[in-house]
Parts: sequence; C-alpha cells; structure tokens
Amino acid sequence: MRYFISFILLVNLHTLQAQPAIYMENMLTVPQGAVLDADNPAYYNDIQFNNTGGGNFQLVTAQTANLVSVDTVVINIMESFPVQVSLTVTGNKSVPCVESQTPAIGRQDNLFIVVLAETTLGPAESCIAVLDPFETTFSLDVVGLTAGTYAVSVNGTEAEFTLDVDN
Repeated sequence: MRYFISFILLVNLHTLQAQPAIYMENMLTVPQGAVLDADNPAYYNDIQFNNTGGGNFQLVTAQTANLVSVDTVVINIMESFPVQVSLTVTGNKSVPCVESQTPAIGRQDNLFIVVLAETTLGPAESCIAVLDPFETTFSLDVVGLTAGTYAVSVNGTEAEFTLDVDN
C-alpha cells in the first residue's frame, strides 16, 4: 500500500526568508514540513528523501517536532474589504528555552488545519522543566472563499467562524 504525505514548505517569519528545500547527490532535504491532518497533526524538521528514480522519493529520515499545547483559539474577523481573518492562539510550550516554529496552515473544504510546533533543545542544552505560556497571532487566507461557516483546528483545538459575504 502506498501513502502520499503532503509536506508544506514553511517560511521563517522572524527573518522573512524562505528556507528552501535542497536537492543534491540524489537527496532532497526539506528543512521543515507538516502533515495537515485534523486528527493526527504532525510537524517535522530536517526531512530527507532519497531519489529512487522515475520521479519517486523515499523518506530516509525526519525529526519529529513537539507540538505546543493549545488552550484557546480566538478568531478575529476584521471589517475590511476583502474581509481579513486572523487567529490568536494561546497555550504552553514544554519549556521556556524553546521557540515557536512557523505555523503550518492548510485548508480542506470548510476546515482550516493549523499545526504549531516548538523547536528542540540541542543535545548539550538543558532547561528548567516548567511550562511556558505563549500567545501568537497569524492570518488565515480567506480570499476567494464563499459565504458560510468554517472550522479551524489548531493542534486539535477547534473553533468556528462565519463569513457573511463572498470574498
């Protein structure tokens, strides 16, 4: 049985530079990627695929990133044209010594799936084991969507919003 997993290339918002995938010596290296599945979201770093020929690639390795714990998802709908929608997400990182990674955002029909992860500590790093609260806000691309009710799942925490006019 073959599985198709879609990885999304992410942009580092802190430096506003894309981290490109690199193909060299039959190896495709993707810095970050996410599996956008509302039931089993996942985020990966340092993903490597081996070129097996004929346009096919086989996964060699990927480092699983910890997902942040999400407490609340607040949807903000701006009164503008076209309408703009953003999410404000609060929760906890596992320790204060890690950073939030770029959100992976996708949409399937009327469901936006968002995966939020944190960086990992290096092998020689240590950190006090205490939860670290965070709050982050980012936009959803709603341009071109029709009026209706939409759901958002952020690491499994869900919220809904309604668009009153077509975009």
